[in-house]
Amino acid sequence: MKNFIVFGIVSFLIVSVLFSAYGQQEVRCLCEKPKIEPLIRGALWWLTSAYDGWTEDDWEKAIQAQCDVGFDVLWIFNTPALLKQAEQEGQNNRQDTRFDVLDTVYRIAAEKKMRIIADLPKGGWYQKNSQEEILAINTEYIRKYHARYGHYRSFWGWYLNYEINPIAPDDKEESLFWRKLWRDISDECHRVAPGSVVTISPFFLLDKDRVRGFIYLEPEQYASWWGETLAASKIDILMLQDSGEHLSFFTLEQRKPFFEAVRNACHKAGAQFWVNVETGEAHVDDWDDYLKRTKEKNVPWRFTPIEWLEKKLHLAACYGDGIINWGYFPFMDPLPAKPGEADFNERAQNAYQAYKAYYERIKK
Repeated sequence: MKNFIVFGIVSFLIVSVLFSAYGQQEVRCLCEKPKIEPLIRGALWWLTSAYDGWTEDDWEKAIQAQCDVGFDVLWIFNTPALLKQAEQEGQNNRQDTRFDVLDTVYRIAAEKKMRIIADLPKGGWYQKNSQEEILAINTEYIRKYHARYGHYRSFWGWYLNYEINPIAPDDKEESLFWRKLWRDISDECHRVAPGSVVTISPFFLLDKDRVRGFIYLEPEQYASWWGETLAASKIDILMLQDSGEHLSFFTLEQRKPFFEAVRNACHKAGAQFWVNVETGEAHVDDWDDYLKRTKEKNVPWRFTPIEWLEKKLHLAACYGDGIINWGYFPFMDPLPAKPGEADFNERAQNAYQAYKAYYERIKK
């Protein structure tokens, strides 16, 4: 019996090694030698009312869990609402400092030598608000936010919260709108917080047949638009989502041309190119399956299987200057993310452990 168990363990390890080697060989066929470690630096963390009532110990555990898998960046979201909440509670002379979630997060992150990127308010949208209106909202926010949290060592940068659909190459009006607005916001960020970084995380579409009606741009067209935009706006880091539609059936071969073209455009414009490797996806067979399930409102979402995630990370490491993530929350969160949903929480904890094992293997 003992020999049988040993045989089983050895067989499992051999298969795992062979599978990993096969996956890496597949990636090597698609790109040059990886330039960075195929590891996530940090994840988008939407700080909503779900965290109301958290104690100092809760925040400590959540941030430490991210440290334990090598994260050194906290990319926090919903900060406009949290800043407003902190200001209102402060005016009420509340003594309990736990109301200022952002202060707690910045302080703990500083202790753990992590850096934070915080989202800026949208303030409006193209054809709905003027550049002046949107800039005024952002200017006031940048100054107030930095005055309150800019003294922390963990303060690092800003996130432009605009996910725009690809813009037609001949649409000069909208292109100029975003370029001027983002340049003015970037200038204010750099003026108020010298040395801080301004980031943005756009998506590309792989809907070449335009089954959903959106504009499709070839990789070079898409990269050209962003290259001109980065040069004009002085955005420091572009964090390209590795699949705009979040669909599981897209291949590495389909993603590679966008990675390569956008990387080249970023570097030419003097910006860093990071890849936003997603760990959550809609598990569908093809476009027909996705459209059918969308109509029926039953699109199944899941954690990206670790074997597939490993391949995506290796491809991103071939082109990126860094790797960021959407999907750790909620699909990999090891803490009870959804009270009362035991199955979901268990899957998230298993996903976290799977990635942690991968992280430890890569570091060794």
